Amino acid sequence: MGYAHGYATAIMHRGRVPMEPVDFVPDWADGPRKTKHYPGTDRLPLPAGPAYPAHATVERGLLSPGAGGGGPAFDLGLLGGLLRDSYGLVGRRLGVQANTDLNALPFYPLANWSRGTASGGGLYPVSVYWISGPCAPVPPGVHYYSARHHALRRLLTGDVSGAVREALGEGAPGPETDQFLVLGVKYWQNSFKYNSFSFHAVSMDVGALLGTWRMWAGARGTALEPALWFDEERLARLLGVARRIRTGIVHVGDQTIADEPTAPFGGVGASGFGRFGGRWGLESFSNTRWVTLATRHARYPF
Repeated sequence: MGYAHGYATAIMHRGRVPMEPVDFVPDWADGPRKTKHYPGTDRLPLPAGPAYPAHATVERGLLSPGAGGGGPAFDLGLLGGLLRDSYGLVGRRLGVQANTDLNALPFYPLANWSRGTASGGGLYPVSVYWISGPCAPVPPGVHYYSARHHALRRLLTGDVSGAVREALGEGAPGPETDQFLVLGVKYWQNSFKYNSFSFHAVSMDVGALLGTWRMWAGARGTALEPALWFDEERLARLLGVARRIRTGIVHVGDQTIADEPTAPFGGVGASGFGRFGGRWGLESFSNTRWVTLATRHARYPF
């Protein structure tokens, strides 16, 4: 029996036969970021999107997605509405549930947010990138959707839409275009919470997000068609290897001994072991205190 068949069997029977490790408990303090972080990049705020048209019903999105066409062409407003309603932060979760991090929810820095797309409980493991070509209302490039800000982070400037078309190959679904939404998946991002169940939970997130997009656009008479077969390595090179590694420092053909002494170094997230080097070290290993120095003795009337 292969790994895939064995895993699927374990998933189907996990209600009666617990999956290993049986005694696993998430270490919430060691959890990674829920979303990617691109400091120093330009941020383009997105509009909330146009008002919902009266005919854009769930029934139309389910039963006749994009049928007949005639829907509006995708512009920045429609793209903003699609991303916000599917993967944006649309509400704060304060309801009582069975997770062990329940005591942290009332505190704003640890708040848990909800989104429009249903999921298996995943913590935003899908990264959404917009590859914009010359026809876009913004300069061509690669943009990352920041759900926390409902904005696009510019990662690369220049037209690379041709590389995406080549990665899709011949016979790709949909009309010819120079605009693409690319989904990136980090299976390990949820493993600290779900362990061996993580692969199943994250895979459900991908399908649920694609289904939401098709229904959202279809209800407006616009068809969206996912392309599930492509050259993965070519798209990975396009998004950048170093950008996809969530760590404090990356060595390519080198090692730590060659680092500059003033360069920042250290872990990322709660699992990091601190930062040192340059001003980052001073900020990490020091605390700001107020000190008052008297230059002469004060005189009191008593």
